[in-house]
Amino acid sequence: MISRSVTVISILLIASGLVHAVSVPTENLPAGFRLLGVIDANTTGVNISEEISDFYGARDIGSVSDVSIGKYIWGEMGVDYDAKITILSLKDDAYARAAYENYRSREEFKYPPIEGVDRFANTTINGHDALEIRDRVMDLRGTSIRFLYLWTNSSSVVLVEGNGSRESSMALAAATGM
Repeated sequence: MISRSVTVISILLIASGLVHAVSVPTENLPAGFRLLGVIDANTTGVNISEEISDFYGARDIGSVSDVSIGKYIWGEMGVDYDAKITILSLKDDAYARAAYENYRSREEFKYPPIEGVDRFANTTINGHDALEIRDRVMDLRGTSIRFLYLWTNSSSVVLVEGNGSRESSMALAAATGM
């Protein structure tokens, strides 16, 4: 009976906007990652639509029920780029799949990130089929490959923009619990 009460209370808190249906990890992060901050639809001064614009495209994703974005530092502040986790909650799994496809179909992903390096690979995160995306980044240290992971979990779509270490990036993706 207690778990049923907790579930009802959780649903009421989510519906009232006091608690989010989706949230990024804020503690127990993989070694080397530290939370910089969390952004959601209620964050002052942030246009959340801009933050998630890469999920919009040719396929209709409907209305976004909830968004949670975590920004993480993994290297030297001001030198290395930040890691980021974005979780969108959508109306149903079809809309989540559409958001996934829109992100995957971005114009910049039509070509390899660096000559001789495949853009995409399939992998598994927390038991879900996920897409590994290799992205070219430039920072103060030069050009490198960053590992991104994209997958759906029911009506949610998850994007983890990690760092240049495949293992560390996968550990950050696993930290979502999704």
